[in-house]
Amino acid sequence: MSIWIKLLITVILETIVTAKLICSKKGVTDIVCTAGNSDYELERGVVSDQNGITGIHLKSCRITQIKLEAFKGLPALEYLDLSHNSISNLDLGVLDDTQNLKSLNLSFNSIKSLPLGLFDQEPNLEVLDLRGNSIKNLTKGLFAPLKKLRHLDVSNNFLVGRELSPDIFENNKLIKFMDISRNDLSDTPENLFQAFTQIDFLNVDRCFLDKVPAFTTKTNMKTMKHLMLSTNHITQLDDPKIFLNLESIEIINLAKNLIESISENIFKSLKKIKMIILRDNNLRSIPDTLFKGLPKLVNLHLQNNMLESLPVNAFRNSRIKNLNVGGNKITFLIDNFCLELKNSGTNLKKFMFTNNPWQCPCLLDVLVEMRRMGIEYNPDKYDGQQKVCVQQDQYCHRHLESNSVYIDLYQELVELNP
Repeated sequence: MSIWIKLLITVILETIVTAKLICSKKGVTDIVCTAGNSDYELERGVVSDQNGITGIHLKSCRITQIKLEAFKGLPALEYLDLSHNSISNLDLGVLDDTQNLKSLNLSFNSIKSLPLGLFDQEPNLEVLDLRGNSIKNLTKGLFAPLKKLRHLDVSNNFLVGRELSPDIFENNKLIKFMDISRNDLSDTPENLFQAFTQIDFLNVDRCFLDKVPAFTTKTNMKTMKHLMLSTNHITQLDDPKIFLNLESIEIINLAKNLIESISENIFKSLKKIKMIILRDNNLRSIPDTLFKGLPKLVNLHLQNNMLESLPVNAFRNSRIKNLNVGGNKITFLIDNFCLELKNSGTNLKKFMFTNNPWQCPCLLDVLVEMRRMGIEYNPDKYDGQQKVCVQQDQYCHRHLESNSVYIDLYQELVELNP
């Protein structure tokens, strides 16, 4: 091999190894960039000064800093993805030449704060994704220019509720999607979302809440359809009026809390509710009329609680199709449970009840009835090869005072057959 060929190969290899950022056009209107082998400071000339570009994709490009004029000369830009980089700060003015921007993704960076005025030249921004950063506070006025904002995600940051100004969202009346989960929202101002008039989805999962916060149920939240309150520290749902204003709600997720008690009238006003998720709580019983008279209720998740009984009255005049009560302490159901539900107006199609300490004769009654009525369940669990119930005699004892005996026997069975 000649010395010139060797030198050429060396130059090519060095170029590949030291390449920092490679950008190319995708179609006529988009620029897509890929990372090289080292961190990179984005400067003018890489993606800037291109009149017809509407989308720039800089995801996972090892960007650590954005120079002030990096986005100069992009009058048509509507979509900018800077997610999954190592950006720690954004200088004031860095976005001033992207006035037609509609979607900005800054998720999964290392941003600690956002300077007041950063969005002053973004009157058309509709989608802003800031999740997965290290933001500790949101300065009052930061979002004021974003009057068209409809989707905001600030989840998985270090926000502290008591330090948030109740006026932070005062100009963001059009927000429909709000995710503020995985922050500390204890002691948050009650009127934090007072400006919202069109909210559709709200996520406050993993926010260290010990009760349903008032800022999620104010009268202006009446347009909301999906509320996520899962994985908090809520212990009681005793106020029957707590969800009274949520007249459009279709899904409420209260999974993985510590709920022990619940008011029998708490869901009564929710005539559009389709799904209630109460799995992974500490419920020992449910009120006799808890889900009664909910004409749209189709999906109900009660698994992994401590329930010993299912009062059939609790489901009358609902439209439940899918019911999950697995992982409780149920040893029997009333005779003809499924038929009683059908006669009361429900339309049960799928019934999941695994990992309960069933009395064997009681379980057999349930299985026979479900097969006869064509109701779906997980038959692989009940194939006769696994220990799924306990039996002391051939009769089903439908008395709660006897439950502790079967629960203890089942626990022993589980421990012997992990």
